[in-house]
Amino acid sequence: MKREKLIENEYAAGCSRVNGGCISYHGALQYYALQTQQFNTIYLHSPKRFRPFEIGGMSYEYHPLKFTYNIVLSKDCDGNPIAVTSLSQTIIDCIRHIDLAGGLEELLYALASISDGQLNEKELLACLNAYGNASLWSRVGYLLSLFKDNIGVSDSFIETCRIKGGNVKNKIMDSNKPLKYISDWKLFVPKNIEGMISKGAGNGEIY
Repeated sequence: MKREKLIENEYAAGCSRVNGGCISYHGALQYYALQTQQFNTIYLHSPKRFRPFEIGGMSYEYHPLKFTYNIVLSKDCDGNPIAVTSLSQTIIDCIRHIDLAGGLEELLYALASISDGQLNEKELLACLNAYGNASLWSRVGYLLSLFKDNIGVSDSFIETCRIKGGNVKNKIMDSNKPLKYISDWKLFVPKNIEGMISKGAGNGEIY
């Protein structure tokens, strides 16, 4: 019986086991070094459902995406292929499912760590149009507006998100924490969201 080759890189290991596998959500944030916590679970998109599996103490779970747009292909130091959602799609996906991003604090840390020019507005708009969800437009517009100067997204992009968000009231995410209403975005957000951001501004961490 042929012995399976050991792949040390956690991203390549997951992709090698799943046909058409693509690193997504928090695993993609980790790939782009935009995480504050190292999780022991990586979420994979694939055309077909697969059972969870484990390699070297890392768990891999199936979480499909509605679509993939401009997948980033690379290789580890041994030449094993890696597929990961683009940074722009990763941010949209993580705002869509904040729980799969590791929670709001983890997502805010990622957004605070993005530099001007890293996000592609055309890709952001393509992903938002593909999802076609008014609530998602609002959530993306609001959250990116909090970091607009550092991320470098344009005023026109933020305004497009505001218009596409419509007039339906929504929540950033389900939460038992006290909420406040942001009328410009028709969104209920955690009451202390600015505090979460300001705490992370001085030391690169958000709690």
